[in-house]
Amino acid sequence: MLNIEQFDSKFKGLASSPEFKQLQKLYNDATHVFFFGHGGNMAIAEHAAIDAARLTDKNVLAPGGVLCTSIQSDTNFNDWLMHWLDISTRGLDKSKCLAIGISCSTTGKSSDCLSTALNWASYNGINSCLWAAQAKEGGINDEVLQIIQNAKYYHTSELLSLALTYELIDGAGHKCPTISKKAKERRF
Repeated sequence: MLNIEQFDSKFKGLASSPEFKQLQKLYNDATHVFFFGHGGNMAIAEHAAIDAARLTDKNVLAPGGVLCTSIQSDTNFNDWLMHWLDISTRGLDKSKCLAIGISCSTTGKSSDCLSTALNWASYNGINSCLWAAQAKEGGINDEVLQIIQNAKYYHTSELLSLALTYELIDGAGHKCPTISKKAKERRF
């Protein structure tokens, strides 16, 4: 059987941590939320953004693959997420924005591009948070809130990140629909 590292207890511990409670307040106060990740977490970020946008009253965005390759060709791999955030927050009150970077690996170029974007966000007055499987050593501004999952496997970290998205939605007073309720709405 697949090892998901005692998912339930990990999730409950993260959701009740002081760091997550701080993030929940930032999320509740935010008007604009920006999720981004790399590798498989790019898909997690996009899924999180789509559900948060449709289930809350917030403007929630995540970059997609086409945008990623386009911006990378205009800039470079390290700076593309920072550039995307810069473009996405133009004209917005940055004090009403929240940037959430999602990562399983905390070393290497793809992790560094998340740090660059989160550091840029905090430097420009945007509250920012890193969700990571393991603690990132160096390269991240002390003002970036970190929620460390202490996960051994990529899949556990990715599952936790998506679950934390729904916890934020619920904690902001919005409800995630049940499957049975959606099914009843579709029936005549």
